[in-house]
Amino acid sequence: MRRHDLITSSVWFLIGLSIAIYAPTYGLGTPGMVGSGFIPFIAGILMCCFSAATFLNAYLDKSGIVKRIWGNIQFRNLFLVLFALLIYILLLEKVGFIICTFFLIVLLFRFIDPETWLTSLLGGGLSSILLYLIFETWLEAQLPKGFFGF
Repeated sequence: MRRHDLITSSVWFLIGLSIAIYAPTYGLGTPGMVGSGFIPFIAGILMCCFSAATFLNAYLDKSGIVKRIWGNIQFRNLFLVLFALLIYILLLEKVGFIICTFFLIVLLFRFIDPETWLTSLLGGGLSSILLYLIFETWLEAQLPKGFFGF
């Protein structure tokens, strides 16, 4: 496993480095106007950072401490979050931003980091309304209205 991590992280580092080197040829843009190479440039840098961290982690882990650290992950919560986000994406256009966001946040509050129903419902309601006000009113972004019209 350690050798595998060293090899794959090196390969991903080289891929990220090549992306970061060639992305500026598309133009990074200016502070006021992002160019088409900006996002690939940032993605390449992030790939380099994450693969370097994985490489160092695998290189320095001779005693199996990483296995002990990662051994306590609750994969049920991970898959629940991924499933909830998938459902959120699929229903967002049909149901609307406020309702989908409300149910997503209530689900996360209630089942991922167990809170009371009152805290979950209040957190979901306040968060979805606040996010709606920020994006729709302040930033004037067009959010999906859904079949209720809000």
